[in-house]
Amino acid sequence: MANYDRDILNNAKMATFDRSPRSDAAKAWIDAIQTLTLAHEATSHPRKRARRRTDHLSFSQAVGALAADLLRHSANEESHGFMYRSADREELASTLVSSDNFEKLTTFWTELSLMERTGYIDARDDFEGARVPFYRRARRFRATSSFLDLASNHGVEPKAVKDHFEVSHRHANVVQVRASKGADQFNAERGKLIKQKGEGYRVQCDRVRRLNQLMSGHEYNLSDTPMVRRVFNCGDRRGFDFNLGGRFYGASDDNWMEMPKEERARIRIDGEETTEIDVRASHLSILYSISGESPDRTTDPYSIEGIHRDIIKKVIVTAIGSGKLPSQWPKGFKENFKSEYGWAPEKRHKLKDITEAISKKHPVLLKLRKGELDWANLQFEEAECFFATMMRLHNESEVPSLPVHDSLIVRVRDAAYAANCLRDAYEERLGFRPHVDIPGVEFAYLVA
Repeated sequence: MANYDRDILNNAKMATFDRSPRSDAAKAWIDAIQTLTLAHEATSHPRKRARRRTDHLSFSQAVGALAADLLRHSANEESHGFMYRSADREELASTLVSSDNFEKLTTFWTELSLMERTGYIDARDDFEGARVPFYRRARRFRATSSFLDLASNHGVEPKAVKDHFEVSHRHANVVQVRASKGADQFNAERGKLIKQKGEGYRVQCDRVRRLNQLMSGHEYNLSDTPMVRRVFNCGDRRGFDFNLGGRFYGASDDNWMEMPKEERARIRIDGEETTEIDVRASHLSILYSISGESPDRTTDPYSIEGIHRDIIKKVIVTAIGSGKLPSQWPKGFKENFKSEYGWAPEKRHKLKDITEAISKKHPVLLKLRKGELDWANLQFEEAECFFATMMRLHNESEVPSLPVHDSLIVRVRDAAYAANCLRDAYEERLGFRPHVDIPGVEFAYLVA
């Protein structure tokens, strides 16, 4: 097996398997690939019985979706054309490529020299007498020159995938439910996917698909039409009812959420300049609201005399994330803070003194309880407010927006209106009007 540079493989992006050919050129190319594939199967992997009509349709859709992803990811220079995708049956269930077809096609196309694939990376080490994984990655795949030549011969080029293939919103994985972090032994940072069905799940999918359809009605200077996915968390927590987590994540190729803020500032919507608005101290304010309390709105919530603002903010964010005020400095914070400001926070402050000062200013933080009242509850309330805002902007005024977790990218001319809609959404759902930061607009706290 060939050796591949780890950094290159880590730059691979995930295949979505949600595209179908729409141009005549793409359809002819996919037909040619399918003909090659079926001929190879008949010769090297003969079936005992012919595929049923529905299975043949599923196979054809899988050929198109896999080919589309191989083609579009071949343009990723940082990964040298590699993409990745887990073969997990549940992960693939909502795509156009079933786990069975995925295994067959990746095997056939490797044998036909249409594709390269790496092995799994599953490095393990001993820990307290047990063998535990410490670095695990899914297979990587990339198109070969033969694959790309076949596409080019049909007039289909990697840079023009959007012109030849369309996203199937019905098969796009627009809603996910994941278990609590740490439930997946191979990936402690992301909970294991929990398969969903039923009316509640269908309702959530319909909501996100509607938002995606509205977003697609506008023009963006992105390489792919923006599409979002909503990820609910802690699906294994008692009482879960699509009410935990629920943030929006980019589900299209050109993922604006992963761009540096300076790069996002260059996004254009309908040819116009954009700006990014966000709610100040959103989670802390929501915590006050659902606890039946009101914060002091005359002062900066992250300001405590004698302590740097960034230290206060980081400790509060960490408390919300873990469900309690921290007893140790947040991982990596001391190093990052010293690198930015030139001095070590632990040399001037004891963390215990900081948490005491914070709990005095914001006693509501003492109500946090991991698994009962924590980030997942607050994130859901925030996401619902942002969803309501985006839908109102589209439905009432045809104003487009792009979510970035806890902020919105809007056209400059729509910023004030969008900020007011965001305040209205918080007030309607949570009973308070938050501070919404608009770049270029001076902000001052209310004077009592």
